[in-house]
Order: sequence, then structure tokens, then C-alpha cells
Amino acid sequence: MEFKFQKRRGIGNVITTLIILIASVVLGAGVIFFGGSMFSTNTQSEQVKVTNINSWVGSGANNATTAFAIQNVGSKAVTVTDIKLRGIAVPVASWFSCKGSGAGQCATAINVQTPLPYDSTENSVTIGGTLYTMTGNQQVSLSQGEAAIVYLDGAGNINSIDAGNTYALQIQAGQASSVTQVSVEQK
Repeated sequence: MEFKFQKRRGIGNVITTLIILIASVVLGAGVIFFGGSMFSTNTQSEQVKVTNINSWVGSGANNATTAFAIQNVGSKAVTVTDIKLRGIAVPVASWFSCKGSGAGQCATAINVQTPLPYDSTENSVTIGGTLYTMTGNQQVSLSQGEAAIVYLDGAGNINSIDAGNTYALQIQAGQASSVTQVSVEQK
């Protein structure tokens, strides 16, 4: 009796290759979507809103003052770490701020929305008829929903010749950033 072995040609190798290929594509797509959603969630949770921006220059040398209100509208606490005017970094020693919206604190909803006054002595500022003491020489930390009023002394090397010009004010707070235009007024 003779045994004949039949040569069977299977498609097992092809199917195995296709299964591995499909699994690789599915896993790759999952990594891309998961990574993208992580990045998107992280940037959306840190947001700041900068309003009420003013910049003034006096007739004397180094007599420039810039003021703005900043509010944390994201879901995470942020710290303002970098401020630039005209592309020139403003040293933290030139930052003066007050925050808090309770009684006796300067960053109330009314003060944040009303025009900030020119004041060349940033240690204390009169806003809406009330004198507020400003904290100097430190970064501004804001919890969720908190606002602050910030005055900058001598920002951007602005001189009297810059009156009437418009410059970019860049504020970096965590992963959130804000770039706005500010026009320099002569005082």
C-alpha cells in the first residue's frame, strides 16, 4: 500500500501576516488618539484671559508703566512666569500685583472691567477711589477663576518717543499664553 502525501497549499502565512498588520494599525491608531486627547485636555485646562491693558509713558527717562488685569479661566491653577513687552522680558522685580475679589481686595469684578488708572508708584495704586497695596518682586499665581491686577514698571524699555505706538504684550502662565496689542499713551 502506497501512501501519497498530498501537498496542501494553505493560506495560513498570508492570514497570519494580515492579522499582524491589522493589529498593528489598530494599536497605532489607539496610541495616536489617546496621545492627542491627553495633549488637548492638558492645554485646554490652562487658560488665561488678559483684559484692561494700558501702557503709559511719562516725560522723564524710565518713567513707563504698563497695567493689565489677568484672570485664570481654565480648570487648573497657573502661575504667570514670563511677561514680555516689545519682545523684551520684564524682570520679576518690576512686577507689582494685587489679587483677590473679596472685601478690601483689588481684583473685584468691577475693578477688573474698569479702566485702570495711570500710577507711577506701583507699590500702591488707587483704583475706583480706593487705595490698594501692591505686592512686588514675585510671580503671580492664580487659582481657578481668580483674577489679579498687574502693574509693570519700566517694561519694554519704553521711552517718551514711543508714545502713540502699538506693541505686543506677551504673557506666559503655565502652558497658557496670551499675546495682545497695547498702545502707549503719553502722560
